[in-house]
Amino acid sequence: MARAQAQRRKTSRTRAQRSSSSVEDLMFFPKLRRKAKWVFLLLAIAFAVGFVAFGVGTGVGGTSIGDVLRDIFTSSGGSQDLDSLKEDAADNPKDRDAQIAYANALQADGQTTAAIAVLTKYTTATPKDTDALRQLAALWGAQATKARNEAQAASIQAAQANAAQPQAPTDSPFLQEVQGNKIAEVISTDASSRADAANVRAQNAYREAAKVYQDLTLLTPDDPQVFLQLGVASQSANDIEAAIAAYRQFLALAPDDASAPLVKQQLKILAAQQKAGSS
Repeated sequence: MARAQAQRRKTSRTRAQRSSSSVEDLMFFPKLRRKAKWVFLLLAIAFAVGFVAFGVGTGVGGTSIGDVLRDIFTSSGGSQDLDSLKEDAADNPKDRDAQIAYANALQADGQTTAAIAVLTKYTTATPKDTDALRQLAALWGAQATKARNEAQAASIQAAQANAAQPQAPTDSPFLQEVQGNKIAEVISTDASSRADAANVRAQNAYREAAKVYQDLTLLTPDDPQVFLQLGVASQSANDIEAAIAAYRQFLALAPDDASAPLVKQQLKILAAQQKAGSS
């Protein structure tokens, strides 16, 4: 009897210990909160800093600390790549792939003028490399497009400045003379000058592109796309005669091309301009 009661007490203690152990396991984080509150504090701070630094969930555009850090690492890696490509191009001046890779990297870095210089030097030494010539022509086209966009933006600024000029009362000679201190007029004049300069840069770039495409037509006389590109570049450079000749050769080589209807339309426009210019 006494032995049975002792056995029951032992079993009860074992169950209580197991129950207590299970509860303690489930209460691990409450115990940790009581005994190591500083850990949670540090975790909370780290989470908050990461939340703000990397722009998570803010819903606000702009630059965050994370953006700055990413830019630093990205620009650093890009600079190293550009330096290695520059070194490779310098060590292999006759290697087309090395020169084109370096030029592409320069363009991607916003250094289109430097990229043009690289391929101009290479194609001067290797004038029959059609791949390099195509890339050079494309760079000149990109340069022209950039200048044209700058010209358009400046023209819009000039128009907006003109529209913003105040109208002085007709019965006030003094106000008519001052007319808002001529601020709008100054802004308009400056914007117009920038637009004119950008248009000149665009035409010069188109002219250079046309020269490269002209060289390509001699190397690839059966490629209609080269004549199409020559026509576009010549027309953009205001060389009507060269544009007409290039477009006609394109139609002779590819009369059924999808661009043929548009080219025929451009030929009519150019012919009318040529006629108007000669009269």
